[in-house]
Parts: sequence; structure tokens; C-alpha cells
Amino acid sequence: MAEAKSKIETISKEELTEKMEQGEEIQIVNVLEPRHYGLGSIQGSLHIPVAEIDERLDELDPDFEIITYCAGGDCHASLEGAQKLAEKGFKVRAYEGGIEEWKQAGLPLEEEAAM
Repeated sequence: MAEAKSKIETISKEELTEKMEQGEEIQIVNVLEPRHYGLGSIQGSLHIPVAEIDERLDELDPDFEIITYCAGGDCHASLEGAQKLAEKGFKVRAYEGGIEEWKQAGLPLEEEAAM
């Protein structure tokens, strides 16, 4: 079970905020399904659900490190999305804390359009 995804490295909230503050060239990707967008999104992130990754690779820059995230520690979509991207040759890490940890820390969120 865990062995299949063991090669995917993770990134902590502190590492991710540092990269953002330093203006590093990263792409942050929310891999949750659209029905979960109400949970919020990390500022500057793209919305590419896990199921759409293969069809939307052209939206990602292979020169940038990609950080995937989902809802939180109990959600495994970030690892699944990172695995798919790694198999396509992208440099990728998964933020396992997810949007739940991000919001609890009071970190920047996207302004969500009213539904």
C-alpha cells in the first residue's frame, strides 16, 4: 500500500511558505474534485483534479517544482496526484497537511468566487 507511493517526497507547511515568500518557481496544484473547492485554496494554486491530470499536463511547467495538495492528512489525493506527475517526469512533492492545516495556520487563501 504505502510502498507504491513511497518515492513521493512530502513538503511541510513551513517549507512551502518559505518557498512562496522567497518567490521560488513552484506551481501549487489543488488536486481535489470541484465539489471540494469550498474548503478553500492556497493562494496562487491551480485547480487540477487528480482525475484530470493526464489531460491537463500542458498547464504545468516542467521547469518548476510542483506541489500537490488536497484536504488534509486523511486525504491521499495529493500523493496520488504527485505520483501521476512524477511518472510523467515532473519534479513534484505532496503537501500532506492540505488546506485544513493551511487554514488553521491562517495562511493566505484564494478568494473563491461565489457559487
